[in-house]
Amino acid sequence: MEDKRLSDEGIKFLKKHEGVIYKVYDDGVGYLTAGVGHKLTESELENYDLGCPIEEYQVDLWLRQDSAKAVRCVNNWVTTDLTQTGFDMLVSFVFNVGCDAFKRSTLLKKLNRGDVMGAAAEFNRWVFAQSKKLPGLVARREEEKKLFLEAEDPRVMV
Repeated sequence: MEDKRLSDEGIKFLKKHEGVIYKVYDDGVGYLTAGVGHKLTESELENYDLGCPIEEYQVDLWLRQDSAKAVRCVNNWVTTDLTQTGFDMLVSFVFNVGCDAFKRSTLLKKLNRGDVMGAAAEFNRWVFAQSKKLPGLVARREEEKKLFLEAEDPRVMV
């Protein structure tokens, strides 16, 4: 599989499901944060203070930088060809659950064996945080699964 990049649609999907704050805020544990959960670096703190507004282009730049690990993870571990939408949905999934969890997942194993339907069914297992089923994660996984299946399985009617 050739390396892919996160598309503009993938960025929009992440912003929708992760949430965006267009100003610098304290994340609750003392880190100045902005955009899509971007923790400001020491050099960024020289230019941004608490409450400072953040332009959309900066949010998108930080999100592309912050999502690069998830992009690399999908590019490195998925051995089957993906459509752009399928790739974007996997990047969203990995951005949320982490690369280590993805590498060990049954979702990845099934996908790399060519079992697209089985891989898609695995999205629904990743809806818990601290043993609690979260409605926001249920909705996100349903949307990721739906878009993934529409893109990756020609039997699914769009």
